[in-house]
Order: sequence, then C-alpha cells, then structure tokens
Amino acid sequence: MNQDMFSSELESGKFLGSIDLLENAYNALLKTSPLAYKLHTILCGKQVLAFNSSLDDITRFHHGEFNLVSSENHKLVEFISTKVNPKFCINKAAVDLFGHLSISQKQITELIKKPLVVTGQSVGGYVSILFTLWLHHVIDKNESNDSYKTKRPICITFGSPLVGDEALQQAIYERPKWNSSFLNVVSKTDPVPCLFSSSGEYKPFGTYQFCTQVGGYTSFKDDDSILAVLEDMNSTLSTGNFQAHDYKSELILIQEKVLYRGVSDIGEFGFNSLKAGITLQLMEVGLVDTQSNNRNVLIEKIEAKQARIIHKRRNVYEPKRKLNDMKISMVCMERYKKSSKPTMGYYDSYKNPRSKDEIERQQVILMHQRKLNQYWKNLVEEKERMPQEEDANSHNSWLTWLYGGMNYRRLVEPLDIAEYYKKGNANYIENRSNHYKLLEKWSNKEKEALSPTARTNKAASLTEDSCFWAHVEEALISLRKLKNGSSISIEVDIKELELFEAYVMRGIQNYSVSSDIFLEESSLMKWWSEYKEYKGTSYVSQFSLYMNNRDYKSYR
Repeated sequence: MNQDMFSSELESGKFLGSIDLLENAYNALLKTSPLAYKLHTILCGKQVLAFNSSLDDITRFHHGEFNLVSSENHKLVEFISTKVNPKFCINKAAVDLFGHLSISQKQITELIKKPLVVTGQSVGGYVSILFTLWLHHVIDKNESNDSYKTKRPICITFGSPLVGDEALQQAIYERPKWNSSFLNVVSKTDPVPCLFSSSGEYKPFGTYQFCTQVGGYTSFKDDDSILAVLEDMNSTLSTGNFQAHDYKSELILIQEKVLYRGVSDIGEFGFNSLKAGITLQLMEVGLVDTQSNNRNVLIEKIEAKQARIIHKRRNVYEPKRKLNDMKISMVCMERYKKSSKPTMGYYDSYKNPRSKDEIERQQVILMHQRKLNQYWKNLVEEKERMPQEEDANSHNSWLTWLYGGMNYRRLVEPLDIAEYYKKGNANYIENRSNHYKLLEKWSNKEKEALSPTARTNKAASLTEDSCFWAHVEEALISLRKLKNGSSISIEVDIKELELFEAYVMRGIQNYSVSSDIFLEESSLMKWWSEYKEYKGTSYVSQFSLYMNNRDYKSYR
C-alpha cells in the first residue's frame, strides 16, 4: 500500500461542522409545525424548505408498522428507477408520507429557480429525501431539453432512518449529482437513524455527519463505515424514546470545537497516514478501541477499500501528466487521418484495412484510440460530479475543456463507429457511450462560444456530427433490407432513407461535413451508388440532383 495515501473525511467533517447552514436548517425545522412543511428564508438569501413529522408518525415507525416495499407496486417512486436498477425496495413510511405531500407544479418550478436547502428530521427526513430526489428528476428533464435555468437542491436531514435497499442506493449512485446532494446529520444518542442498521437490507447513500454529546464529529461516505457506526449505536441505545432528538446542543458543540481539537495519540501505533485517518474518524465518534480485533478488522477493511478508490482516482485523473499524454495521442490520430488511403478516407481506411502495413498502422492507432477513450470517459465522469462554477474564469476553463472534448469526439468516435459496424452490429446511436452523449450535449449548449467566428464557404476539416458515419451505416442497412426483400416495413425504411438524404444535404449546405465523405471508395459513395440504382433514373430530389450533377467535385 502507498504510504502517502490518506483519508480526508475527518477534515471534511470539520468543514461541514464549521458552516452555519446546518444550524440554519435545524432552526427552520424548529419553526415548522408537525405534519407540515414551510419555506423559510435565511440570512444568506437561501431558501430552506423544512418538513416536520408528527409524534404519531414516529411512534408508529418505532412500533415497526412500516417495512420495505417494492417500487414495482408504488408508481409514485418509479422516477428513481434506472435501466440498470429498474426496481428497488423502499420503506413504506417514506412512500406514504411522500404520497400525502401536496406541492403544485407551479411551486416546484419556483423552488428550483433559486438555491434551495430541503431538510427534515426523523421520519420527516424521508419526505425531504424523496422530495429532493423528485426535484433532481425534474431538473434532469429540463436539462435534457437544453434548459439550464434551474438550481439543484441540497438535502440536510437530522436523525433520518435508512430509507431503502442496495438497489435504491445504486440507482442514486448512477446519478452523481443526486448522490452528492445529501448530508445526513446523526447524533450518537439518537435511536431513530440506527433502527435498520442490523437488518442487512438497508443501505446508506450521501454523506453522513456523526456527532456526539461531547462535541466529537466526523463525516463518512463509505458504506461500511456508516453502517458500522449505526450498528454500534443500535447495540447501545434504547429505542423506547419516541420524542424527536434535540440536535441543538450537538450543533453548538460542533461550532465550539471547530477551532480546537485535542492532541491525538494516534502516532504511537505507527499507522500509515491512510489507516491513521480512518482510525481518527472512528475514534472521533467513540467507535474505536485499538485493542479490539473486531475494530481492527473493520479498519483494515475500510483501509483496503479506500486505497483502491484513491489508487483508481490517481490513475484516472492526474491532469497535467495525463493531458500531455492525450495531446500526444491526438497528434498520432491526426497523423493517421492525414495518411489514410486517398480513395477511401479516414473512416473507411480504418474499417477496411487492405494491406499488412495498413493493419499494423491500425493496431498502433488502436492503442491511442483506447487510451483517449478511457481518459475522456473518466474525465467526463469527474466533470459530471462537480458543479460548474459561474464566474468568468471558471467558465473560460470549462469552454477550453469542452473544445478539447469536441475535437476528441469528432476525431475518435468515427473509429468507434467503424469497429461497431465491422462486428455486424446495428443501431449504434441507441447504444452510444454516455460520455459521447454528454460531451455533445454540453458542446451544443455552448455552441456559439465554441465557434465564435462566422462560417465560411469551406468544408469542415472534421465532420461536425461525430455520428455521421453511423447514419451512413444505418442507411446502408435500410437500403439493403429493401433490396433483398427483408424489410419489415418498406414505407418506414423508404422514409428513413429520404430523411438521410436531407440530413446529408444539410451538412453540405452548412459546410459541416468534410470533403472525404465524397471519396470514391467511401461508405457514403457506396450507399449512393446502390441507392441510385434502387431508385432509378427518374428519381429526383435535391440530393440526387447534387450528386448526379457531380457538384460534390467542387466541395472543398
């Protein structure tokens, strides 16, 4: 294990404890009536939407009236489902309480226009969690329609119990912006949040901030750590008290202890920095007895897990070194493009190498292609997790990054498409990698900034639509189905081919396609030769006139 690895979650807890937002959120809860919600405005101008639960809800919850139920039977929460995790289990109290919530679409639209903190305590935390997830869902739909005028909410719960199973956890993990929005504050003397820790069915998500009555506090994101602390609480606390826990004193002590922590004796055990950091975390909430074998096993398990995560991140995201490597790979890709067979072009030379020399060159470029793909997949994932700043400097950096991503996409994705169709596959766009989709989506949003100069009557050096060749391949597939009589719907395939004609013609008129698409052995020219024969000499369209008149010869 690398000795320079370390865990920073103790310091993350220190930071979270130092901000006024926790106290402001809790004060908003104290001003909200049971069985109600209320919108508060705090000093920093942020809105706090507080949800409170009744003593009856908490009592029924303690008596075990609410169990896990399947999302398949509750359409109310199906918006959380994903293709990978289409169904999950969730506590029935969460579904019932969320179902009784009455907030209009107009109110939701107003809420997401400004920075919003959603908060709830005990069972009321369930409502705040599901409502926050719902707001993220609404914002995702807006952004899918290129509307970015909304603000993502954050959710702060106090003593909320675990809400669902591993499938729910994973469905939320699939959307990093969702998962990073949750902070769960838990007092070591509050029995409610640890009720389900020993069942093995419930899994946490988001960040947990544990605090003690003597001012100890630390944050955890790791599942094993969170569940270990909750299980320790469950084994020592009585669950007979149905009153909502008062977090006021813990929050005050956290603020007082931010500026002072006692001298640690952790050094005497000779731990490396990562293990020491994890041990300090657990000690902070009274969980570690350094002589306990069980605790040592737990620490070693968490240490190994965090070491893997840190190692992966280091390999993935070392910007300066990695960026230089990627620039070299991009130069190699450019050279390969320029040296492609003169009659076939970049795409078809890669898809159909005809000589030993071409095959060897393809194998070399394949290494750069895969390196670039891995780099940009990981980088897009990192960028998606990080909120974009709105100041000018950050935005300029964002545009520079996007410009690099745009060039990468236009240069490399055609080769991915060539590999895909060479294997006999179809419908590339439906199976397209998510990182390409996001790069294109972000680029389209910033299109004017990325292409500030007016377009000239000159062909693009790289076809702007990086999926161009996928459209060509699909057109070839549709045409050949018509020709061999295997088309299921002739009208649909004919319509698709006419739409493809119009698509290519728009690219020509906008000079957004490169001139190599018209090389005599390119896939587009093969399609046109077969299409012309299929349609016959009497067929007339704007595209057919352009091709028959050989106007493409002057396209440069």
